[in-house]
Amino acid sequence: MPQKRKTVRAAHWKRSTTIAQEKYETISRAILSILASKGMRWGDLVDRVQARVPKFQGAVHWYTTVCLRELETQGKVKRDLGPPVLYSKKSKSKKSKRRTTK
Repeated sequence: MPQKRKTVRAAHWKRSTTIAQEKYETISRAILSILASKGMRWGDLVDRVQARVPKFQGAVHWYTTVCLRELETQGKVKRDLGPPVLYSKKSKSKKSKRRTTK
């Protein structure tokens, strides 16, 4: 039986890509459970995702980046353009003073 695939897109990518649905769900759940409204650096986020899914089959840093872009596109995560660049859950009430991606 063929593996289910998830199409992943980002605002500034020329093409979308596909990844295994199961891997997308695993990494996305980890990202959303780790992030809070306070920003976090990418490297710190990757370290925490790695700790959350220690037996993950694949490059956690690559899947974290891909899933972050899709979550940004869905409006669930925001990226503050630093320096440093910080990732956080999208808040509905407060507006950040930092520049963010659209």
